[in-house]
Amino acid sequence: MNITNECVNCIIYQIEKATKVLNLDEELSKSIMKEVRKRAENFSFVDTPPFVAKDVYQYLAKRTNLEDPLEKIKQKSIQKAISYVPFIEEKIKNSEDKLFTAIKAAVAGNVIDFSTKEEFSLDDEINSIFETEFAINDYEVFKKELEKTNSLIILSDNAGENVFDKILIKTIKNIYPKLTIYYATREKPIINDITTKEALQIGIDKYCNVISTGVDTPGLEKKQASRDFLELFDKTPLVLSKGMGNFECLENYHDKKIFFLFKVKCEVVANTISRNLGEIVLKRG
Repeated sequence: MNITNECVNCIIYQIEKATKVLNLDEELSKSIMKEVRKRAENFSFVDTPPFVAKDVYQYLAKRTNLEDPLEKIKQKSIQKAISYVPFIEEKIKNSEDKLFTAIKAAVAGNVIDFSTKEEFSLDDEINSIFETEFAINDYEVFKKELEKTNSLIILSDNAGENVFDKILIKTIKNIYPKLTIYYATREKPIINDITTKEALQIGIDKYCNVISTGVDTPGLEKKQASRDFLELFDKTPLVLSKGMGNFECLENYHDKKIFFLFKVKCEVVANTISRNLGEIVLKRG
C-alpha cells in the first residue's frame, strides 16, 4: 500500500505528538518539526507508509539522543495489558471456541497504537470485543489452514499487544501442541513497536520461537528484512500478520498464506479494504 497525502499529514502529526509526549524543549521541538516538514515534501509516493515513516522516526531518535524514544510508553502499555490477563484467560476458559476467543483478545490489543490520529480506549475495547463481530471474517479458513500446517509465523505489532499475543500463542499450542510457532519482531526500536526485548520480557518464548525480521520499519517491509527471515518466511505455510503496519507493507503481495488481523484505525486503510473506521478484520491476503 503506497502512501497518500493523508499518510504524509499523519506521519507529520505523529512526530509532533512524540515531541509533546517527550516534553522536549520548545526550540528543539520547533527545529525537529521544521526538518520533518521539509523531509515530508520529498516523501516517495511509491513507498509504503512504514517505509517512509522510518526516516523521520530515526531522525527523532537522533535529535533526542534516545535509542528508543517511546520506551516509557511501550512499558506503560505492557503493564496496562498485563492487568487484563486474568479477565481474558477466564473468557477463554469458559469459551466454546477457545481459539476464536483468543484471536478476539489479540485483535483487541491492536488498539494500542501510537502511530494513528484516531485514538481508541483499550478499556472500552476489552469490554466490548467479545461481542463485536468481524467486519471481514476469514476465521474458518484460517482455522482450516492452521489444522493442516506444521508451522506458523505471527508478525508482531505494538508493545502491549505482545501480552495478548502470548495468550493467543499459548491457546494455539494447547490445541495444536506439535505446531511450531515463530513470533517475529522488529530488529530495532521504531515508534512503539515490539522488538525482541519486549517479546522476551513477558516470557512469550516459553510457547514459541522469538525471532527478528531484521526490519527497522514499523511494518514488515520485505526489502528491509534479513535473508534468514525471508528464507523462513518463504518456507512457512501460514502467517498471521498483526496490525495495520504489517498490512500496509504486505497487502500488495496478495499472498494467500497471510491472514491479516487488525483494527481499522485510519481512513486510508478503511478505504483500501472497503470497510469502516473502528471495525475489526481477520482477512486472508
